[in-house]
Amino acid sequence: MSKFSVLITLFAALATPLIMARFRITRIPGTVAEIIMGIIIGKTGLNLIQPNSTLTYLANLGVIMLIFLGGMEIDFSLFEKKPKGAEKSPLGLAFGSFMSVLIMSVVLSVALYYTGLFNNIILATILVSTIALGVIISLLTEVGLLDNEYGQTLLLISAMGEFIPLVALTIYSAVQQKNYFSALLLPTIFLAAIFLLRRFKRVYVFFDKIDKATTQLDIRLAFFLIFTLVTVAEQIGAESILGAFLAGVVMKLLNPKKDTQEKLSSMAYGFFVPIFFIVTGVNLNLRTLLHDKGALILIPVFFVAFILAKSIIHLILRRKFGNKLAFGASILMSTTITLVLPILQVGQNLKIITEAQNGAITLAAIITCIVCPILFNKMLSSESVAQKN
Repeated sequence: MSKFSVLITLFAALATPLIMARFRITRIPGTVAEIIMGIIIGKTGLNLIQPNSTLTYLANLGVIMLIFLGGMEIDFSLFEKKPKGAEKSPLGLAFGSFMSVLIMSVVLSVALYYTGLFNNIILATILVSTIALGVIISLLTEVGLLDNEYGQTLLLISAMGEFIPLVALTIYSAVQQKNYFSALLLPTIFLAAIFLLRRFKRVYVFFDKIDKATTQLDIRLAFFLIFTLVTVAEQIGAESILGAFLAGVVMKLLNPKKDTQEKLSSMAYGFFVPIFFIVTGVNLNLRTLLHDKGALILIPVFFVAFILAKSIIHLILRRKFGNKLAFGASILMSTTITLVLPILQVGQNLKIITEAQNGAITLAAIITCIVCPILFNKMLSSESVAQKN
């Protein structure tokens, strides 16, 4: 059966949007539907798929492409300073929002520690503060919000909610393993990104002049950047998705043509990304989890923690966007999954959490991916957002 796993996964990726269209399921984001499909055909459900090295590799490429596109979606004009007296920029709002989330995450993690539910404050803080950049990008793209100030503010908050915990995870993992050299080498990946940006700035202009349909130099350059920075990240002991995010930032700063991003998005969302989300669902084994009562309680506990940590965003954004949009933002930012998986893997490797706890927290994260985007879609429409801008 394992040799057909990739074929079954690709069929599931094709069938998911067709099923959603047939039954007019519009409230659930496509990425969330793919996770549910993975649960149905995976270990919890029909057990049709036996994950193998090929499928795992494709799923890893999926998350890398997802985070790369996240870096490419950021509008760097939002980083420009505004005149004195002007309203806060999306960057300022995003920074204030995430710092508030971080403080709230520390408070919740301390509470979890003293109640005996989770015995590591730092790892819990990193977990609770994460935001699913990939899922949110997919949703914002689907509803057409990335082109306005509200959507860009949400994108920046989610980017910080993935990037900052990712750096924290890299440092924490290195310190726990007493691999202090890796922590010191962390700036290397940023220097590599700057070097690649400077090196290809003029080259990219030349590419535009000689590019042909049969060469697709812009796409080749994008994949070169991805694999270069992912390799650098892995060599210094950092997470590969940190390199992918920086590759997306570099590509964006090269000012690619609009069709370049469209081509990259087509490849990512047409092939790699669905595999990642389906495999995430496939690997979740609810049958084993149900036998561990101690782990089961972590499902509602972490689900509530994910939401409470992001609820404070409402207070930061309500003055700018109003109560309805601010509340919708806090709900959507509670979505988390992409970074939760490597965090839990690090926790297991360090013997901080058990396999059952891993499954419980993963399920709590998956529930946020199902519930929060549905609530966001139900509360808000792209028309109401457009009226605010």
